[in-house]
Amino acid sequence: LGLVSGADGMMRLFPGLVRIPDVAFAAWDRFADGKVPRAPIPDLVPDLAIEVLSESNTEREMTRKLREYFSAGVRLVWLVDPVARSVAVHASPNLFLLLNEDQMLDGGDVLPDFILSLRDLFAELDRQSNP
Repeated sequence: LGLVSGADGMMRLFPGLVRIPDVAFAAWDRFADGKVPRAPIPDLVPDLAIEVLSESNTEREMTRKLREYFSAGVRLVWLVDPVARSVAVHASPNLFLLLNEDQMLDGGDVLPDFILSLRDLFAELDRQSNP
């Protein structure tokens, strides 16, 4: 079980394609020899990529990122929209489930025991943006 976030989460999905999801999860079997890569930009495809949308993200950009993630072998992508208070759970670039803050987010086959109340998530995001 490995979790990567922030600027340290830079990873090369393909030669010439580097991505920095806001949060990424990679199971140990994604790590060669069971070791965390020491390279500044490792060749690593996470199982789960999480993008927190901001005003600067365009629909075209996010569509491109979804295609890139899934082409590289990412199994699950969550697009968190703090303004709409929703999460688009993508199992492929075009197949997704849109959850609102009254629902629970689960990790599916990628994180089988993970469950999160979206109401709690958005309440925490509100607290962080309004200290």
